[in-house]
Formats: sequence, structure tokens, C-alpha cells
Amino acid sequence: MSTNQFDRCGFEDELAALIAQNQSSDVQDERQALFEALSDLEDRAKAGAASMSTLRKIAEGRFLVGILRDAVRPVPVVSLRTVLRARGRAGRGSGARALAAADLDA
Repeated sequence: MSTNQFDRCGFEDELAALIAQNQSSDVQDERQALFEALSDLEDRAKAGAASMSTLRKIAEGRFLVGILRDAVRPVPVVSLRTVLRARGRAGRGSGARALAAADLDA
């Protein structure tokens, strides 16, 4: 089996398996793990002298998974308790300043 055939059978099969098993993951940790697995696969493919076509496929998959990973991160939201605490401070100063000064993690 030539190196080029191994690319298609080895690295590309592994790429397809990684994508298939994590195709519809809603868990942020699983998306991060998939991104890291694709990065590792890309490094191994480079070290294994994979063809440019194979490297492009892996890099494109990693890139798209990275975009998805970043796009669906939870948006930080101010808790109701923080808003009410800031509103209570509004009587002593500007409401906007009080909200900005409030602890957003509480």
C-alpha cells in the first residue's frame, strides 16, 4: 500500500469517524475535545507526510469545528439578583454606574 493510499484509508477515515461520532454534540466540552482531536490528527498527518488533499480536508474540518465551538458558547448573562442589587444602589447614584460596578458573577 502506498503512502497516498494510506492517507485516504488512515487519516481520512479517522477524520470521518471523528466528525461522525461528534456530529450533533451540544456539549461544549465535547466540541472542545473534537477540536483538539482534529488538531492532533492534523499534526500526525503532517508528521506522516500526508498528501496536501488530506491535510486540506483535516484543516478545513478543524477550522469549521473551531467556528462552531466559538459560535455557540454560552452568552454571559447578568443574574436577576445582580440587577436588583444594582437597582437598589441606583438610589445612591447613577443606575448605569451601579449596574456596571455590580458583580456580574453573583
